[in-house]
Amino acid sequence: MRRILALAFFALASVAFAAAPKAHADGEARAAAKRVCLSPAETREEIKARRLREPFFVLKHAAQRFKAEALSAKLCRIDGEFFYEIALLHRDGRYFRVHVDATTGKYVDFKRAVVAPAKP
Repeated sequence: MRRILALAFFALASVAFAAAPKAHADGEARAAAKRVCLSPAETREEIKARRLREPFFVLKHAAQRFKAEALSAKLCRIDGEFFYEIALLHRDGRYFRVHVDATTGKYVDFKRAVVAPAKP
């Protein structure tokens, strides 16, 4: 009886794990379709073409505002709107990211716009 229950449990678990990566991949595909981050060369071109804020100044301002060390900045785009994704390291060791509109320099929250991948 125990063997039958164990086999049934493993069969159900294997079906659940087999379905999980597909759902995770679908979530990543939707998130990738909405948010596109640019390479450094593309970033330079877009800054010149669209007169966006320079990443160094955005990094410096974010570090001062959040009293943290700025680690990196990436220029990304969601539906034609450009923003910087800035990685910061707080003094107590917390790593976090903020999003800054590349044209205005205001801090924005895109949590609703980007679909988070499903957790396994």
